[in-house]
Amino acid sequence: MEASQTASPRRKVSFAGGGQPLWKAFWILYVLGSLSFTATAFVLTQLSAVQYALSQASHTLNLRTETTLIMAAAAIAVAYIVYFLFCSISVWRCSINTGNRYWPILAKSIISMHFSWISWKVFVALGSLVNYFFHQ
Repeated sequence: MEASQTASPRRKVSFAGGGQPLWKAFWILYVLGSLSFTATAFVLTQLSAVQYALSQASHTLNLRTETTLIMAAAAIAVAYIVYFLFCSISVWRCSINTGNRYWPILAKSIISMHFSWISWKVFVALGSLVNYFFHQ
């Protein structure tokens, strides 16, 4: 019995399972999804209603406004990291679903470089947060 016959139908069509073409995983999830996530986060942070809600939350929780803003930014960053990991795993696993032998190498190289950059940014951001909270 072949492995493809024993694989569940859900795995055959899922991105994380590697069942989609590389172009869909890369361009739709990784590129357009990341741009949409960033644009949505940017718009939400600029809305006065969101700023008012954060101000009210800081007042209700008896926190400084800066602390509430940092917590909100951290929540957005964590959500982005989870989405980034999902997209990276999807592109990596779907990279075998292409006819050209160079596209998987290019896609995995882009994922690796982006992962390195994000890891560095997380390291720097965590250092800044530690510095901010412990030197007040």
